[in-house]
Amino acid sequence: MVRMPAFGLSGPWRDRPGFAMTVEQASGMAWRTGYLNGPPMDVGGICDPLGGMHAVVAIMAALAERDRSDQGALVEVPMVEVALTMTAELVLAYDLDGTVISHAGNRGPGAAPQGCYRAEGDDVWFALSITDDQQWRDLVGLLGSPAWTSDPRLDTATGRHQLSDMLDVELSRAFVDQDAAKVVESLISAGIPAAQVVVPTAILVNSQLRDRQFFEVVTHPVIGSLEVPSLPFRTSTTSGVWNRTPAPTLGQHNDEVLGGLFGLSEEQLCSLRAAGVIGNRLAAPPA
Repeated sequence: MVRMPAFGLSGPWRDRPGFAMTVEQASGMAWRTGYLNGPPMDVGGICDPLGGMHAVVAIMAALAERDRSDQGALVEVPMVEVALTMTAELVLAYDLDGTVISHAGNRGPGAAPQGCYRAEGDDVWFALSITDDQQWRDLVGLLGSPAWTSDPRLDTATGRHQLSDMLDVELSRAFVDQDAAKVVESLISAGIPAAQVVVPTAILVNSQLRDRQFFEVVTHPVIGSLEVPSLPFRTSTTSGVWNRTPAPTLGQHNDEVLGGLFGLSEEQLCSLRAAGVIGNRLAAPPA
Protein backbone atom coordinates (compact mmCIF):
# COMPACT_ATOMS: atom_id res chain seq x y z
CA MET A 1 0.00 0.00 0.00
CA VAL A 2 1.29 3.45 -0.91
CA ARG A 3 0.43 6.68 0.85
CA MET A 4 1.59 10.12 -0.28
CA PRO A 5 0.76 12.67 2.44
CA ALA A 6 1.97 16.22 2.05
CA PHE A 7 4.14 16.22 5.19
CA GLY A 8 4.19 12.61 6.41
CA LEU A 9 2.13 10.27 8.53
CA SER A 10 3.80 11.41 11.77
CA GLY A 11 5.08 14.61 13.30
CA PRO A 12 3.41 17.91 14.26
CA TRP A 13 2.43 18.65 10.64
CA ARG A 14 0.90 15.23 9.91
CA ASP A 15 -2.66 16.61 9.70
CA ARG A 16 -1.84 19.56 7.47
CA PRO A 17 -3.22 19.23 3.94
CA GLY A 18 -1.05 20.07 0.98
CA PHE A 19 -0.38 19.60 -2.70
CA ALA A 20 2.37 20.49 -5.17
CA MET A 21 2.38 24.27 -4.70
CA THR A 22 2.15 23.91 -0.91
CA VAL A 23 5.28 21.80 -0.60
CA GLU A 24 7.13 23.92 -3.16
CA GLN A 25 6.82 26.77 -0.68
CA ALA A 26 7.53 24.69 2.42
CA SER A 27 10.66 23.08 0.94
CA GLY A 28 12.28 26.33 -0.16
CA MET A 29 11.92 25.47 -3.84
CA ALA A 30 9.96 28.64 -4.55
CA TRP A 31 12.71 30.72 -2.95
CA ARG A 32 15.04 29.61 -5.74
CA THR A 33 12.56 30.64 -8.45
CA GLY A 34 11.95 34.25 -9.42
CA TYR A 35 13.67 37.30 -10.83
CA LEU A 36 16.46 39.26 -9.17
CA ASN A 37 15.12 41.82 -6.66
CA GLY A 38 11.62 40.38 -7.07
CA PRO A 39 9.53 38.05 -4.91
CA PRO A 40 9.83 34.25 -4.91
CA MET A 41 7.61 32.69 -7.55
CA ASP A 42 5.43 29.63 -7.86
CA VAL A 43 7.35 26.84 -9.58
CA GLY A 44 4.24 25.63 -11.37
CA GLY A 45 3.26 22.30 -9.84
CA ILE A 46 6.45 20.39 -10.61
CA CYS A 47 6.15 18.41 -7.37
CA ASP A 48 3.18 16.43 -8.68
CA PRO A 49 5.20 14.47 -11.27
CA LEU A 50 8.24 14.43 -8.97
CA GLY A 51 6.19 12.85 -6.20
CA GLY A 52 4.64 10.36 -8.59
CA MET A 53 7.96 9.19 -9.99
CA HIS A 54 9.53 8.83 -6.54
CA ALA A 55 6.50 6.78 -5.52
CA VAL A 56 6.94 4.52 -8.56
CA VAL A 57 10.56 3.82 -7.61
CA ALA A 58 9.56 3.15 -3.99
CA ILE A 59 6.80 0.79 -5.15
CA MET A 60 9.20 -1.17 -7.35
CA ALA A 61 11.64 -1.51 -4.45
CA ALA A 62 8.85 -2.67 -2.12
CA LEU A 63 7.65 -5.23 -4.67
CA ALA A 64 11.18 -6.58 -5.09
CA GLU A 65 11.48 -6.91 -1.31
CA ARG A 66 8.09 -8.63 -1.16
CA ASP A 67 9.25 -11.16 -3.74
CA ARG A 68 12.29 -11.94 -1.58
CA SER A 69 10.64 -11.96 1.84
CA ASP A 70 6.99 -12.71 1.02
CA GLN A 71 6.18 -9.71 3.25
CA GLY A 72 4.15 -6.71 2.10
CA ALA A 73 4.77 -3.15 3.25
CA LEU A 74 3.27 0.30 3.67
CA VAL A 75 5.22 2.70 1.44
CA GLU A 76 5.15 6.31 2.62
CA VAL A 77 6.19 9.06 0.17
CA PRO A 78 5.77 12.50 1.81
CA MET A 79 5.66 15.13 -0.92
CA VAL A 80 7.69 17.68 1.04
CA GLU A 81 10.56 15.22 1.40
CA VAL A 82 10.51 14.60 -2.35
CA ALA A 83 10.69 18.37 -2.89
CA LEU A 84 13.65 18.60 -0.51
CA THR A 85 15.66 16.28 -2.75
CA MET A 86 15.35 18.98 -5.41
CA THR A 87 16.53 21.78 -3.13
CA ALA A 88 19.54 19.98 -1.67
CA GLU A 89 21.84 22.54 -3.32
CA LEU A 90 20.40 25.30 -1.12
CA VAL A 91 21.07 23.33 2.06
CA LEU A 92 24.54 22.14 1.04
CA ALA A 93 25.70 25.61 0.00
CA TYR A 94 24.60 27.14 3.29
CA ASP A 95 26.06 24.25 5.30
CA LEU A 96 29.39 24.55 3.47
CA ASP A 97 30.16 28.24 3.84
CA GLY A 98 26.98 30.10 4.77
CA THR A 99 26.07 30.98 1.17
CA VAL A 100 22.37 31.75 0.74
CA ILE A 101 21.41 30.93 -2.86
CA SER A 102 18.56 33.18 -3.90
CA HIS A 103 16.50 33.68 -7.05
CA ALA A 104 18.22 35.36 -9.98
CA GLY A 105 15.88 34.89 -12.91
CA ASN A 106 17.55 33.08 -15.81
CA ARG A 107 21.07 33.71 -14.55
CA GLY A 108 23.15 30.90 -13.13
CA PRO A 109 26.21 30.55 -10.90
CA GLY A 110 28.47 29.46 -13.75
CA ALA A 111 27.49 30.88 -17.13
CA ALA A 112 27.56 34.61 -17.92
CA PRO A 113 25.82 36.07 -19.76
CA GLN A 114 22.89 33.70 -19.57
CA GLY A 115 19.31 34.63 -20.24
CA CYS A 116 16.34 34.90 -22.59
CA TYR A 117 16.39 37.67 -25.18
CA ARG A 118 13.63 39.01 -27.36
CA ALA A 119 13.94 38.72 -31.13
CA GLU A 120 11.99 40.04 -34.08
CA GLY A 121 8.28 39.21 -34.02
CA ASP A 122 5.41 39.09 -31.60
CA ASP A 123 6.67 37.72 -28.27
CA VAL A 124 9.50 35.70 -29.89
CA TRP A 125 12.38 34.80 -27.57
CA PHE A 126 15.53 32.73 -27.53
CA ALA A 127 17.97 31.68 -24.81
CA LEU A 128 21.75 31.63 -24.80
CA SER A 129 24.35 30.66 -22.24
CA ILE A 130 28.04 31.61 -22.33
CA THR A 131 29.87 28.97 -20.32
CA ASP A 132 33.52 29.89 -20.99
CA ASP A 133 35.77 32.67 -22.29
CA GLN A 134 36.07 31.21 -25.80
CA GLN A 135 32.31 31.22 -26.21
CA TRP A 136 32.31 34.85 -25.15
CA ARG A 137 34.92 35.71 -27.80
CA ASP A 138 32.88 33.83 -30.41
CA LEU A 139 29.75 35.74 -29.39
CA VAL A 140 31.61 39.05 -29.71
CA GLY A 141 32.66 38.04 -33.21
CA LEU A 142 29.10 37.18 -34.22
CA LEU A 143 27.93 40.56 -32.92
CA GLY A 144 30.56 42.34 -35.03
CA SER A 145 32.70 43.41 -32.04
CA PRO A 146 30.63 46.45 -30.99
CA ALA A 147 32.33 49.04 -28.80
CA TRP A 148 30.66 47.93 -25.55
CA THR A 149 32.35 44.50 -25.80
CA SER A 150 35.82 46.06 -25.50
CA ASP A 151 35.57 46.46 -21.71
CA PRO A 152 38.45 44.28 -20.40
CA ARG A 153 36.32 43.14 -17.46
CA LEU A 154 34.24 41.13 -19.93
CA ASP A 155 37.21 38.91 -20.75
CA THR A 156 36.61 36.80 -17.62
CA ALA A 157 33.59 35.03 -16.19
CA THR A 158 33.96 36.97 -12.94
CA GLY A 159 33.78 40.28 -14.77
CA ARG A 160 30.87 39.20 -16.92
CA HIS A 161 28.95 38.16 -13.81
CA GLN A 162 29.58 41.58 -12.29
CA LEU A 163 28.35 43.28 -15.46
CA SER A 164 25.33 41.02 -16.02
CA ASP A 165 22.86 43.92 -15.98
CA MET A 166 24.78 45.80 -18.66
CA LEU A 167 25.17 42.67 -20.76
CA ASP A 168 21.45 41.97 -20.67
CA VAL A 169 20.67 45.51 -21.82
CA GLU A 170 23.18 45.43 -24.69
CA LEU A 171 22.29 41.93 -25.85
CA SER A 172 18.60 42.81 -25.81
CA ARG A 173 19.32 45.77 -28.08
CA ALA A 174 21.49 43.68 -30.37
CA PHE A 175 18.93 40.93 -30.97
CA VAL A 176 15.55 42.67 -30.80
CA ASP A 177 15.24 43.14 -34.58
CA GLN A 178 16.82 39.83 -35.66
CA ASP A 179 15.24 36.55 -36.72
CA ALA A 180 15.37 34.18 -33.74
CA ALA A 181 15.80 30.99 -35.78
CA LYS A 182 18.75 32.44 -37.71
CA VAL A 183 20.35 33.79 -34.54
CA VAL A 184 20.09 30.43 -32.81
CA GLU A 185 21.50 28.63 -35.85
CA SER A 186 24.49 31.00 -35.91
CA LEU A 187 25.10 30.64 -32.18
CA ILE A 188 24.96 26.84 -32.26
CA SER A 189 27.25 26.74 -35.30
CA ALA A 190 29.75 28.79 -33.29
CA GLY A 191 29.56 26.33 -30.39
CA ILE A 192 27.45 28.59 -28.16
CA PRO A 193 24.55 26.90 -26.29
CA ALA A 194 21.31 28.46 -27.55
CA ALA A 195 17.72 27.55 -28.35
CA GLN A 196 14.54 29.30 -29.36
CA VAL A 197 11.89 29.48 -26.65
CA VAL A 198 9.13 27.13 -27.79
CA VAL A 199 5.49 28.11 -27.57
CA PRO A 200 3.13 25.19 -26.85
CA THR A 201 1.53 25.22 -30.30
CA ALA A 202 4.93 24.71 -31.95
CA ILE A 203 5.42 21.41 -30.13
CA LEU A 204 2.79 19.82 -32.36
CA VAL A 205 4.94 20.40 -35.46
CA ASN A 206 8.29 19.54 -33.89
CA SER A 207 10.15 17.43 -36.48
CA GLN A 208 11.82 15.22 -33.86
CA LEU A 209 8.55 14.31 -32.15
CA ARG A 210 6.86 13.86 -35.52
CA ASP A 211 9.53 11.47 -36.70
CA ARG A 212 9.16 9.41 -33.53
CA GLN A 213 5.35 9.43 -33.87
CA PHE A 214 4.91 10.80 -30.37
CA PHE A 215 1.50 12.22 -31.28
CA GLU A 216 -1.17 9.68 -32.16
CA VAL A 217 -4.61 10.11 -33.74
CA VAL A 218 -7.67 8.88 -31.86
CA THR A 219 -11.30 9.19 -32.86
CA HIS A 220 -13.54 10.59 -30.15
CA PRO A 221 -17.33 10.04 -30.35
CA VAL A 222 -18.03 13.72 -29.60
CA ILE A 223 -15.25 15.79 -31.17
CA GLY A 224 -14.02 13.41 -33.88
CA SER A 225 -10.38 12.73 -34.76
CA LEU A 226 -7.67 14.50 -32.81
CA GLU A 227 -4.00 14.12 -31.99
CA VAL A 228 -2.98 13.23 -28.45
CA PRO A 229 0.44 12.60 -26.85
CA SER A 230 1.52 8.99 -26.51
CA LEU A 231 3.42 7.50 -23.58
CA PRO A 232 6.91 8.97 -23.10
CA PHE A 233 8.80 5.69 -23.54
CA ARG A 234 9.32 2.88 -26.02
CA THR A 235 10.18 -0.80 -25.61
CA SER A 236 11.77 -3.14 -28.12
CA THR A 237 8.91 -5.62 -27.67
CA THR A 238 6.09 -3.13 -28.29
CA SER A 239 4.80 -2.10 -31.68
CA GLY A 240 1.85 -0.05 -32.83
CA VAL A 241 0.16 2.83 -31.05
CA TRP A 242 -0.30 3.33 -27.31
CA ASN A 243 -3.60 5.22 -27.50
CA ARG A 244 -5.98 2.62 -28.90
CA THR A 245 -9.22 4.14 -27.60
CA PRO A 246 -10.22 7.70 -26.69
CA ALA A 247 -11.05 8.79 -23.16
CA PRO A 248 -14.58 7.59 -22.27
CA THR A 249 -17.49 9.97 -22.21
CA LEU A 250 -19.50 10.45 -19.04
CA GLY A 251 -21.43 7.28 -18.24
CA GLN A 252 -20.31 5.56 -21.44
CA HIS A 253 -19.60 2.26 -19.70
CA ASN A 254 -22.43 2.25 -17.15
CA ASP A 255 -24.19 -0.73 -18.71
CA GLU A 256 -20.94 -2.59 -19.37
CA VAL A 257 -19.69 -2.24 -15.79
CA LEU A 258 -22.87 -2.24 -13.72
CA GLY A 259 -24.78 -4.65 -15.91
CA GLY A 260 -22.03 -6.90 -17.22
CA LEU A 261 -19.50 -6.89 -14.40
CA PHE A 262 -21.82 -6.46 -11.41
CA GLY A 263 -24.87 -8.24 -12.83
CA LEU A 264 -27.54 -5.52 -12.52
CA SER A 265 -30.60 -6.19 -14.66
CA GLU A 266 -31.88 -3.83 -17.32
CA GLU A 267 -34.79 -2.98 -15.03
CA GLN A 268 -32.39 -2.03 -12.24
CA LEU A 269 -30.29 0.09 -14.60
CA CYS A 270 -33.42 1.91 -15.80
CA SER A 271 -34.42 2.55 -12.21
CA LEU A 272 -31.00 4.03 -11.43
CA ARG A 273 -31.22 6.26 -14.48
CA ALA A 274 -34.68 7.46 -13.55
CA ALA A 275 -33.51 8.29 -10.04
CA GLY A 276 -30.54 10.26 -11.39
CA VAL A 277 -28.02 7.94 -9.77
CA ILE A 278 -26.37 7.19 -13.12
CA GLY A 279 -26.56 8.91 -16.48
CA ASN A 280 -24.55 10.21 -19.42
CA ARG A 281 -24.69 13.94 -18.73
CA LEU A 282 -24.22 16.23 -15.76
CA ALA A 283 -27.16 16.59 -13.44
CA ALA A 284 -28.95 19.94 -13.46
CA PRO A 285 -27.97 22.13 -10.49
CA PRO A 286 -30.60 22.46 -7.74
CA ALA A 287 -32.95 25.43 -8.04
